Amino acid sequence: MRDVKAQIEALMPLVERPSRYLGCELNSVHKRVDEVSTRMCLCFPDMYDLGLSNLGLLILYSILNDRPDVWCERAYAVAPDLEALLRERQLPMFSVESKTPLAEFDVVGFTLQYELSYTNILNMLELSGIPLRSASRDESHPILLGGGPCVFNPEPLAYFLDAFVMGDGEDVVHEIADLVPRLKGLPRLEQLRRLSEVEGVYVPALYPMTTNPDGTIVPDPGGPRIRKRVVADLNKTPYPTRYIVPFTEQAHDRVSLEVLRGCTQACRFCQAGMVTRPVRERKLPLLQQLQAETMASTGYEEVALSSLSTCDYSQVKELVWQSVAEARKWDSAVSLPSLRLDSFSVDLSDMVQSIRKTGITFAPEAATDRMRAVINKWIPDEELLRTTGEVYARGWDLCKLYFMIGLPLETDEDVLAIARLAESVLKNGKSVNPRSKVNLGVSTFVPKPHTTFQWDRQVTVDETLHKQRLLRDNLKVAGLKFGKHDAQTSYLEGIFSRGDRRVGDLLEIAHRLGCRFDGWYEHLDYSRWEEAFRQWGLDPLDYLRERPLEEPLPWDHIDVFVDKEYLKEDYQRSRDEVTLRDCRYRKCSHCGVIDEKRDLCVEMLKTSKAGLKIQSSWQPREVPAWVEPTPVQRIRFRFARTGVLRFLSNRELMNLFTRALRRSRLPVAYSQGFHPQPKMAFGSALPVGMESLGEYCDVQLRDRVLPADFAERLNDVLMSGLRVLGAEDAPLYANSLMSVIQAERYELLVPAALVGQEELEARVAGLLALSEIPVERRSKTKSGKRAVNVRPLIRSLEVGEAGREGFASVRVLFADLDGCKGKPLELVSLLLSDRAERASEVLVRKLDAYRLDGESLVPLLAGGESAVSLVGASAH
Repeated sequence: MRDVKAQIEALMPLVERPSRYLGCELNSVHKRVDEVSTRMCLCFPDMYDLGLSNLGLLILYSILNDRPDVWCERAYAVAPDLEALLRERQLPMFSVESKTPLAEFDVVGFTLQYELSYTNILNMLELSGIPLRSASRDESHPILLGGGPCVFNPEPLAYFLDAFVMGDGEDVVHEIADLVPRLKGLPRLEQLRRLSEVEGVYVPALYPMTTNPDGTIVPDPGGPRIRKRVVADLNKTPYPTRYIVPFTEQAHDRVSLEVLRGCTQACRFCQAGMVTRPVRERKLPLLQQLQAETMASTGYEEVALSSLSTCDYSQVKELVWQSVAEARKWDSAVSLPSLRLDSFSVDLSDMVQSIRKTGITFAPEAATDRMRAVINKWIPDEELLRTTGEVYARGWDLCKLYFMIGLPLETDEDVLAIARLAESVLKNGKSVNPRSKVNLGVSTFVPKPHTTFQWDRQVTVDETLHKQRLLRDNLKVAGLKFGKHDAQTSYLEGIFSRGDRRVGDLLEIAHRLGCRFDGWYEHLDYSRWEEAFRQWGLDPLDYLRERPLEEPLPWDHIDVFVDKEYLKEDYQRSRDEVTLRDCRYRKCSHCGVIDEKRDLCVEMLKTSKAGLKIQSSWQPREVPAWVEPTPVQRIRFRFARTGVLRFLSNRELMNLFTRALRRSRLPVAYSQGFHPQPKMAFGSALPVGMESLGEYCDVQLRDRVLPADFAERLNDVLMSGLRVLGAEDAPLYANSLMSVIQAERYELLVPAALVGQEELEARVAGLLALSEIPVERRSKTKSGKRAVNVRPLIRSLEVGEAGREGFASVRVLFADLDGCKGKPLELVSLLLSDRAERASEVLVRKLDAYRLDGESLVPLLAGGESAVSLVGASAH
């Protein structure tokens, strides 16, 4: 394992963003292998940039690692550049924490977040050396599980994953972890049989299936129902406050605080609202505690109040006020997901705006009264115009509106109404705020299992393109931005949303043809999918067709507690344009959940009614405005960055220190405006992969702190690989740190196996003997390159003994001349011009930075490298 780890870490200098694979992020968990009995790996089948913030994965990661007998690690789909290197060097897919091959784990679990990640699952298995099909595995292979939103139609992956976990995972994951040690040594089939005895776990290989006359594979009507798991009380359920803090920027780079689970709005297109019923809330005191603990352990600059519909929280005004007040203590912000269009949404946005303006989104979904009745989302035009108008009038410049096209019973007139309504919102906004803008997002409707519309057809690619053209041709107003989902992506999503086991064959063919990251526009190659359809031999349109209400469906054996008969009745209501009201505040609609979880439904109603009563009497309270006092102190500190943290980019390093400063509770001064940033400035940026013992940063403070105390408090919250080496006061209004630095010293650690000591000394002497050393650098002009003589930049260059066995040390002092700086990687290339392919084996580290003091170069802080006199000095 150590050999694999070393080989994988050796690839980091060769990939675009190595911070995706370091695995040592703040709050990541590392254990000794010999101290646990079970090893599990949670995999997100997409890039780290999307997967790290997945809340479900983080919850399970925290729960499992709280057990002393389990070490749970993570894995994400590797980007194409690293995949190519793994294949070239025959290295396996690995966990990010310990770099252990996936095939060596006891359990490997995949998050099924969206259908277009399925090809990545197969690719991860192939890279791991794990047989793609469950039937080809034996007891030497890990058990492969699937869970997440897409699990409610598991059939497209039935050939590939051993088992699926339905519903909430907080309780069932303990039962699986208890069972796994008892499975070791048993025959594979017996392992699966025992796993199937856990409530909520579906094992496809053991389930009786039958075939419809048209060839569709469906569950045997006499087979058992696989009941989803439901967490009864979120207030007693573990929730991760030691949130993993990434190095690299994420798609959703913030803390998600789940305030409630479930939704009873009864939108007929929404699968999540059906499969997560009933609604369960976390109590306000607990949410405040979780928020405070999470901020203390992460230092994040934003907290999102997460749920399917946060505005449905029974005491939402108190929740938002409480969250914003808590965030203000940490100089952080609160964001809300899509807001409901009603009388208090604007009040909520105002509370959020009082600390930092973050963004405001509404999702009407349809633009005509008829379509609103069909989909059961009643939002009249007047309400949308009034609410958005108030938002613009209170200082917001941008509203985001989301709609769907391709809905059942939709006409071209319904599509054109989206354009007219969006323009009306913009025109109405400009009447009160000239800066008003609208971002219009339009997605294509995909009929999902366990919804009222599960029997409806999905529009074809050509129909989608026609509807998108209608919108594009009728949206030509300045200030209105139109964004649409890719038509081919939606088409593929529909096939896998409602597919049966035969779709698994299509998936395997597509994977074999090289399909990867199909949810990414820049990676989707639809021609490969067209070839896959041809080889598959079935008509994909069969999976997008309208289905009779009595037709058996591939997911009929999955019990989400919502009755199929209720969905049929609601299907007829959609045709009659009859709406249903939220059962939390109106009469029960008899969806079937109350028959299965009556206690939870009763508690839901009690909480909702009590909260509504409190909400009605709630009195607004002001949150202190974001006003920053004048900075009173500037501290300059020197820090070291070693180990794998050398692979962080300068932007990633800035994010790391920003969050560390917030965790330290040091009185950092922030900039003004809607997106305040800490008043912090770094010295010159280092290339990715370079260590440093002498990097510098200036921070301005709003209250005075002793420099030694500053260093101690910051070191207390910094992770391994970062260390503050010294700090001292700097003039508050001094020149920028970048302008102060006049020279920098570096050390090149050259492996003896690459260049011997004597040969290295000869190469150095040869360089020093030259009067000119021309190198090509990127130019800002159209020519793209320029020649630079770097010989005058070299103040000293010498070979010595390295502190590491098997290495020689080359030390160089670069002086800045007329804004031109020396680059150590150029020096490596010059010294190894005949061995360029092995230049990455040289470890470069920065030793210190210097300022000019009279006729000497002195380190920026005392305690660094020795001063260098310039009197009579010449480069040597």
